[in-house]
Amino acid sequence: MKRLELIIILAVLLVGCKQKGEQDLFQQNIQRCTEAYVQTELNVNDADSVVITRVDTLTEMSYAKLMLEMLENLEFQYKQLYDEATLADDDAKIESLSRSLRQITSQTDYFRSIEDSESADNQQLLLYWVSACYYKAGHHEDFMCFVTPDFELHILDPFADNLMSN
Repeated sequence: MKRLELIIILAVLLVGCKQKGEQDLFQQNIQRCTEAYVQTELNVNDADSVVITRVDTLTEMSYAKLMLEMLENLEFQYKQLYDEATLADDDAKIESLSRSLRQITSQTDYFRSIEDSESADNQQLLLYWVSACYYKAGHHEDFMCFVTPDFELHILDPFADNLMSN
C-alpha cells in the first residue's frame, strides 16, 4: 500500500514538473518575442529591461472585433481629412482619400461579416496579445505587441493578409 502511495506521489510530482517546464518555456518564448519587438519595431536597442505585464489571447471573433475598431478609427480620421480636402477644393487629395475610404469600407464589411457569422471559431487561438513595458535610463514606456501561437511577431494591419485566411 505504501508503495502505491509513493508511486502516486511521484507521478503527481512528474506531471507538475512537466507543466512547470511548459510554463517556463512559454514565458521564455513570449519574453524573446517581446524583446525582439522592442528592438525591431520600436527601435530601442539599449533598453535596460523588458517586463511583460499581461498576456491575453485573441480568437477569430476577438481578432475581427479588434480589426473593426482599428478600421473605425481610420475611417474617422480619413473622413476628417476628406472634409478638409473638400473645403480646400484639392481634387487630387479628394480622389486619394475616396479610394482609401472605399478600401476601409471593404475591409470593414469583411470583418463585420466575420463578426456576424456563426461559423467564426471563438475558441481557436489566433494570437497572444502581450502588454509590456521597457525600462530605459530610469523611465518606462508601455507598449503592446502580438505573438502567434508558434511564437512569431505579428503586426496588426487590417489591409494585409489576415490570420483567418491562413
